[in-house]
Amino acid sequence: MTNTAFDAELQTEFQEVYMQATHWQQDIAFLETEMFFFKQVINRYHTAKSNLSREQEFVKKILEQENRLAALNGKIPEFLVFLKPYIEDAAKSMNLDFLNRYNSLKQELEGLFKSARAEKNELLQYVESINASITNK
Repeated sequence: MTNTAFDAELQTEFQEVYMQATHWQQDIAFLETEMFFFKQVINRYHTAKSNLSREQEFVKKILEQENRLAALNGKIPEFLVFLKPYIEDAAKSMNLDFLNRYNSLKQELEGLFKSARAEKNELLQYVESINASITNK
């Protein structure tokens, strides 16, 4: 393999990482919309007989997720700015700082997506239980 071929492959990898980061921004926007939806669900299914402490737990979890979303929403553009010189300058080589930033951001996002899925499932089960109790009367 020649250096030119290696450099071209590396540039392609950098461009793919850049595209992945822009997809992460879209995923963050989707999760922000989903958090709004979750709040609407909680407000809609709030009843006198609903479990107030359970509702407060969901509200707290949503607020925590929104804070994580806001923090990540700032980190992704910072990463894109950090990444741009690697794409524009073929002579710039990857270093540990690049890998650390990428892996750290990726792990944060994966954790966020995993916890958002779990909370979504919890919330939907809770809403189903409220619906079941309302319809069984």
